[in-house]
Amino acid sequence: MPAKSNKIRRVVFIGAECTGKSAIAQAVAERLGEPWSREYVRQHVDQLDRPLDKSDLEPIARGQIRLEDAAYAKASKYVFHDTNLLSSILYAEHYFNTHIEWVDESFQSRVYDRYFFCQPDIPWKADPGQRESPQEREKLHKLFESTLERFQIPCIPLEGSLVQRMNTVLKSCS
Repeated sequence: MPAKSNKIRRVVFIGAECTGKSAIAQAVAERLGEPWSREYVRQHVDQLDRPLDKSDLEPIARGQIRLEDAAYAKASKYVFHDTNLLSSILYAEHYFNTHIEWVDESFQSRVYDRYFFCQPDIPWKADPGQRESPQEREKLHKLFESTLERFQIPCIPLEGSLVQRMNTVLKSCS
């Protein structure tokens, strides 16, 4: 990832499925007139005619990096990411009991300025092929919590409505 400017801050929204990451990333980016990157796995799953398997992990990680870097290239002050490689690491461990060394190394080498940890306090919505269940969301939330601790990543919890979450983010980014 080429260095662009020390002024551009990478902001990540992390959390389990159906915790509002996409909505908050898009809303804050639009409010501040800055770019955001989507979670690549959604795009990848939509292209498949089968369930995800272990062979999808590396293409998903590469796609995530591409989307993040494309958004970063358009940023002037902030870039907002609907997740990052930390999710790829967590899901590889959880669903496939594996680590991909280059993904771990890429995650460690990338610099993110702020993490917002989306809480599962909003209604769960089904999304076939993307989400499992409200129970799985709770389980994954705990895994995200322990993974953030393991990597010693400080984060700001995001709770409540989209407006409440936006206010927390905007206050933190000002």
